[in-house]
Amino acid sequence: MNISIDGNIIDYTLEKEKNGYEIIESISLWLRKNYIIIKSIIIDEKEYDYDDKTLLGELSVDSINKIDIITLTLREYRYNQLLIIQEYFENLISAINNNNKDEVLKIFKNYEKIKPDMEEVIDKIYKPENQGFIETMVSKKELTDSDYANLKFFMENILFIVEERKREVINPETEIEREKKIFDTLLPEIEIISVLLQTGKENEAFEKIIKFVDFTKKLSRLLSYYNMGLGKIEPEEISKFNNLLIDFKVALERGDSVLIGDILEYELSPVIEQFFDAMLSEKQQEK
Repeated sequence: MNISIDGNIIDYTLEKEKNGYEIIESISLWLRKNYIIIKSIIIDEKEYDYDDKTLLGELSVDSINKIDIITLTLREYRYNQLLIIQEYFENLISAINNNNKDEVLKIFKNYEKIKPDMEEVIDKIYKPENQGFIETMVSKKELTDSDYANLKFFMENILFIVEERKREVINPETEIEREKKIFDTLLPEIEIISVLLQTGKENEAFEKIIKFVDFTKKLSRLLSYYNMGLGKIEPEEISKFNNLLIDFKVALERGDSVLIGDILEYELSPVIEQFFDAMLSEKQQEK
């Protein structure tokens, strides 16, 4: 059996794999460690989707002569997802602006095709759990004027986020520099959150907490994109950061103002500082 990845024959030794799906799954796990995913699969001149578990599973190892795998980097994949979302909502906005209600309903019928991409790469105003706003719109047989107005506002926000996410994928280094400046302005606010909570100023405290949470979400994305190129942040350090975010969420749910302040000021902030030191020092060395 010959196996190639992007045209290059690889040395692959079968272990316990019994069918095509098990072979593809094994290769996929190996590729993902290097932030690479499978785009397409051709087995003996026939193309298969990675999700074709049943069809791939029916191919016994002995029946396969050649496997050709085409890949994408995870960054390329994310960018393609964003382009798909952008095209969908731009077409929808155009149909609404032209008052083409039939076209709007036609585009709605294709929503299920982009829903997985929405759930994976849009997380700020899109909430897939318990059916989100767009699902509610799609499920309607007829839209009111108010629905159209709300839909346009929603889509404008989605497209704004798409452009922001595209910048993160294309040039994470520049976005990291911007995030560092934001973090520097957040630090004084982080230090007083615990005091605000303890003195009954919950609204002011939670405004600052929301800003910090949005900041950490973007930082998490940038860390992954940064590592795809340079890989200077150890996975253990990122895991530690993610665990601290979980601890922070638990402290919020418990309303433990002292623990919230301690995690923010003495645990999360130093870890974030270390990330920026590593990423920005690397950029300085390149100059």
